[in-house]
Amino acid sequence: MSSTLTRDYLNATTLKSEIASFSSPAANPELSAVPKVGDHFPESDQLPQLQSLNGKPVLITFLRHCGCPFAEKAFQSFRSLSDAHPDTTFIAISHSNREDTDEWVVSVGGTGDVEIVVDPERTLYAKWGLGFSSYWANIGPMTMWKALKLGSDELIYNRPTKSGYRWQTAGSFAVDVDGTVRWVYVSRNAPDIPVFEDGLGAVGRGGKKEKGRKGRKSQERKSQERKSQERKSQERKSQEEVHDSSPSTSAFTV
Repeated sequence: MSSTLTRDYLNATTLKSEIASFSSPAANPELSAVPKVGDHFPESDQLPQLQSLNGKPVLITFLRHCGCPFAEKAFQSFRSLSDAHPDTTFIAISHSNREDTDEWVVSVGGTGDVEIVVDPERTLYAKWGLGFSSYWANIGPMTMWKALKLGSDELIYNRPTKSGYRWQTAGSFAVDVDGTVRWVYVSRNAPDIPVFEDGLGAVGRGGKKEKGRKGRKSQERKSQERKSQERKSQERKSQEEVHDSSPSTSAFTV
């Protein structure tokens, strides 16, 4: 399994998509201003969940490309909160395509109670004011150091990037039951992951976590994550042996 993952960095198809992720599309959707706290959420048919809130606030996170280790860390944190807070709707938005997003979600442990929305044209990103950021914000020396530290500390490493753009800015928002934006967090760079508990607090869902069925589900999730980390550790040891003799440039990007 580990050698297959490593070879996936090096085959012609993956190499092509890795290179494409550094490019910019020929056309970009029109970029709106980032919504401010107190604004009504940006309307869009792509997010029907916001048209009928049913008395539940919403936390939304716009992810970096699937394969980015910081996107993986952010999604894991987001998912853990979703398991513990059934009184809140959690939506994660990906700009990788549907197939690659689904594959990535499975590889990082599944959806939990997070709803996944796919936006490969990045029209939702643009509507919420999230465009492209700079080279230094995404693959500068500090970003590379933090990526290496994330791998060392938490065994979260770069995965193959099969679609999406490395320059896309991530961001997160909280919307209350009246449809008003109550929390805004636009990431300043690739490693800048929000504290999602702040978003929960902004819509009155902070503090003590839910118990009962969701509490048990959260414990099951933690057990699954521990097993996943153990598998990652074994896989990465094998990968490192292969990479020592056949390094891949994609291993040094995010």
